[in-house]
Amino acid sequence: MSAKAIIIISDTHIGAGGAQQGNKLEDFISDEIFFDWVHRLRDESERTGAEMILVINGDWIEFLQVPEAETFDPSRIYEADAYRNRSEEAALKRLEIVHAGHPLIFQALADFLFPGPPRRSLVILFGNHDPELAYPGVQDRLLTLLGATGRKRDLVRIGERSFFEDGVYVEHGNAYTEQINRFTDPDHPFDPEEPTLIQRPPGSYVVTDFYNDIEWERPWIDGVHPMTSLVFYALAYDPAFAIRVVKAFLQAAPDLFGDIIATGAEEESESQRLLAEIESTDEQALAQRLAGDPDFAAEFSEQVARALEAEGSAPPEVAQAIATGGIGPALPEERAQDIAEQFWRALEAAAERVAWEQAARVVAFGHIHERIEKLLPGGAVYLNTGAWVWKANFSKSPDAVWRDLIAHPEKYMNQRHLTYARVDIAADGRITAAQLLLANDPPDPPAPPSPMPPAGLWARFVLAVRKIVAKATGWL
Repeated sequence: MSAKAIIIISDTHIGAGGAQQGNKLEDFISDEIFFDWVHRLRDESERTGAEMILVINGDWIEFLQVPEAETFDPSRIYEADAYRNRSEEAALKRLEIVHAGHPLIFQALADFLFPGPPRRSLVILFGNHDPELAYPGVQDRLLTLLGATGRKRDLVRIGERSFFEDGVYVEHGNAYTEQINRFTDPDHPFDPEEPTLIQRPPGSYVVTDFYNDIEWERPWIDGVHPMTSLVFYALAYDPAFAIRVVKAFLQAAPDLFGDIIATGAEEESESQRLLAEIESTDEQALAQRLAGDPDFAAEFSEQVARALEAEGSAPPEVAQAIATGGIGPALPEERAQDIAEQFWRALEAAAERVAWEQAARVVAFGHIHERIEKLLPGGAVYLNTGAWVWKANFSKSPDAVWRDLIAHPEKYMNQRHLTYARVDIAADGRITAAQLLLANDPPDPPAPPSPMPPAGLWARFVLAVRKIVAKATGWL
């Protein structure tokens, strides 16, 4: 056996392109860095004679934010219908748009492939944003775009759930977190009711029916992860926006785990009651009451937490914590951070189980957009490769930073840690290294908020109410 390196990335979320031309749904802006990085790997393999396997671990292509169109206009805001078609034909149209918008990505991967020696191969796993990779037609077209024909055909595997080789297990990870982003059959992402079509989990409809519209107004929202956390950050800083987010979740996943489906009962579920309450109330008045009535705001926050748990918008650990009071009264932004940490723990627990069941020495996940490098109790290494889109943690940030983010999102959104995992395997099969590395130089932290004009009357009122709520409820 020759020396080998397994390289793993995830969550690049490559979209239609045109970010410089105005496409606010394009979150991937690192084409040149990706191209140079892949070529450095190729050159190293040639120099050292080491075999390399590059594993793209899900959410490679952001199919949910690429419209079905004959020609793509990056400055156009497309209607939700342009993103809803799940057919193979629509997926192929979207793939052509992605290829036209990011030719360097496909060229870099084509240049990487080599039958050897040393052999260089590619594995592309599906995630919850790109189950279209399971379509045979999409796979065939990708093989052509990657030049994987003839002798190179067996160098590429596309559309599987997981990769396991030399003690290294790789999977996207959405099967272990929130139900709203899981497939009915984790190994086969097709709709059980329409078997010829890929399945889109309920969380995907939050993207196509809500995020794709609101991201044109607030391009920074993709940096708040997981989606559930966004609700509570919004409750802290923008109640009117929070109401819109809650409605989007509840409308996208109606009664996923509610009483009617679970038991056949005719009573309304928690989520149905909340949705009916929001839809029957003037949203502006509701937002004003949330900002001005601390007791109501606290009650509404708890109701939202229960409804999101009922809709499967939280992993089992979060649901249990909510049910038992483990996630108790807290400032909304603190609850948001607590939920994110519960997501991290859910995947870490899954990594422990997988390591035990598969006898894996390294387990690599993605999905949660968080860089994690940890030795598990059983001795295996758990790696989470983060994301190649922007991600930031604002849980401890003062109000000035939040206002600065909203006013100057570009200052924060260009700060990207382009993470990948590397596992080195000796000729005798020993894993000699398993670590996270960066494909780019570490970005400088954003500059502190510059002096800003005094907050407007409404903003001052909201901030004052937050302080009153904190003191009145003892949350500080």
